[in-house]
Amino acid sequence: MTRALTGVVAALLVATVAAGCVRLPDDGPVNVTADQQDTTLDEGFPYVPQPPQPGETATEIVRHFLDAMTANPIQTSVAKQYLSTSARAAWNPERRMITYADATTPTGNTDVDVNLIEANQLDSRGVWGGPVPRKDARLTFPMTVEEDEWRIARAPNAMIVSDSWFASSYRQVSLYFFDPTGQILVPEPVFVPSGEQFATSLIRGLLRGPGNQLRGVSRSFIPKGLTLDLSVPVSSDGLAEVTLQGDISGLDPETVELMTVQIAWTLRQDPSVKRVRVTVGDTPITLAGEGPDFDVEIGQSYDPAGVYAYQDMFGLRGGRMVNSVNGKETRVSGPFGQRDYALGELSVDLAASEVAGVTRDRTALLLAPVAAETGRVARPIVSGATHLLHPAWDHADRLWVVDRTADGARISYVQGNRRVPVRVPGISGEDVVDFLVSRDGSRIVAAIDRPGSDIVVTSRVVRRDSSIRASRAHTIVRGAGEQLQIRDLGWRSPTEVAMISAVTDALSEVRTFSVDGSPDTELGDTPTELIRENVVRLVSSPNADRSAWVVATDGSVIELSPERDVSSPVLGIRSLTYVG
Repeated sequence: MTRALTGVVAALLVATVAAGCVRLPDDGPVNVTADQQDTTLDEGFPYVPQPPQPGETATEIVRHFLDAMTANPIQTSVAKQYLSTSARAAWNPERRMITYADATTPTGNTDVDVNLIEANQLDSRGVWGGPVPRKDARLTFPMTVEEDEWRIARAPNAMIVSDSWFASSYRQVSLYFFDPTGQILVPEPVFVPSGEQFATSLIRGLLRGPGNQLRGVSRSFIPKGLTLDLSVPVSSDGLAEVTLQGDISGLDPETVELMTVQIAWTLRQDPSVKRVRVTVGDTPITLAGEGPDFDVEIGQSYDPAGVYAYQDMFGLRGGRMVNSVNGKETRVSGPFGQRDYALGELSVDLAASEVAGVTRDRTALLLAPVAAETGRVARPIVSGATHLLHPAWDHADRLWVVDRTADGARISYVQGNRRVPVRVPGISGEDVVDFLVSRDGSRIVAAIDRPGSDIVVTSRVVRRDSSIRASRAHTIVRGAGEQLQIRDLGWRSPTEVAMISAVTDALSEVRTFSVDGSPDTELGDTPTELIRENVVRLVSSPNADRSAWVVATDGSVIELSPERDVSSPVLGIRSLTYVG
């Protein structure tokens, strides 16, 4: 069976300045004032586009209008001059963004047409929306004459820019919200301008909240109605001053703490920011033991990567569970370390207190303590299954289980003594090769076997009261003509997934991609690593401090991008795994 990998790689490879655009609906959820449309970006080569020149044809006006949107610093004042008076007042370019690899030359007169090639879209929040539908890949600009010169009578409410400009001008970051219980941060990837206004863009995005589409997935503890007073200046010694307008008099101390954690975690992505001062009105927010200025490293206990979790690896040696630390193994004192339960897979909870073991025939799942506890023995929690995949734990001690049945994947989670089925549209009933659940419990990622081309999809976990459901999964990795077979998935960060695929019998590939399916705008491509081995397993953690490993068919363990002084696990260890 052959499988193909998708095009998260393609979008930002072509550097083109040719004009282009797409037809998209002009209605949208957000209206932005004209003042907000002139955000500045003071990086790279400055570019000030020329305004309309006397005697330009209709096609030249459209071409130069599209070019004017690539100004650096970012501004739309010149682009507006290509619009008619009424179109200028109606145009709202911050409602969405369209990026394109290439475009056809504008054609026409009273109506000017442009076809866009390899177009992608982002919403008003900077959330990646993926490919523009093919039917919308043609934009028609109605033209009019004002003062004997051609002008655009109507323009789509969007910034329409080339991939190369977007890659050099925008950066993908995460806005940090919380899970519905307020126990762990949930990062939401967005793209923001990457210049001197970077910190300001981060806070403006955070203040908008996660949006209605993420209700039950993530929430903000920043009260609605708070607004940013102008910008977020960062001093030479790294102090970011966030001045907000609004009322927080009704907030309890715990909510204030969670609010400041969101601000700190979002701003820490700006390398120039070391400390933060938040002022609401004229009153600075103070935290116990911190004073008015607090470190961006606060709130480590809410880390979605789980730095509070157990950091070393576990595996099976001779059928018994061992702890693998820097190349040294110790048999655990719990039941799985004392006798052979015929296990083929291990999945350890984040605290390394409980371990779920999948039997070698993949029909049963056993649960036991990692360390010896009086009266505790291994007990079955799933039996009579068809083909259990590697289970996954989240921060709430939910153990997620996928059984590959003749009717497709059946998904459930085990918490305490309850096993609860969960239907995940787009994953349930499919031929699932592998699956992941994020440590914050908000995302499910699955590799699905499709004839001729595997895909990777993602779904969001929605929690309301005591019930859990999942959103319809959407594709983030799709076959793009390459005959590659997906072997395994693993987390590389809370918002990045690594994938192993087979190139040949002796060559494997590891690719890393964002959970939103967007390309890597800083590298211009999806990070890829080739390994001259037949790799069958990926061992990785969302914690960036942990090494990532791949396991070949001969049992050898290879570190990916070795940069740390860490010894490899001993040859022959099976079911090597981090917690989670």
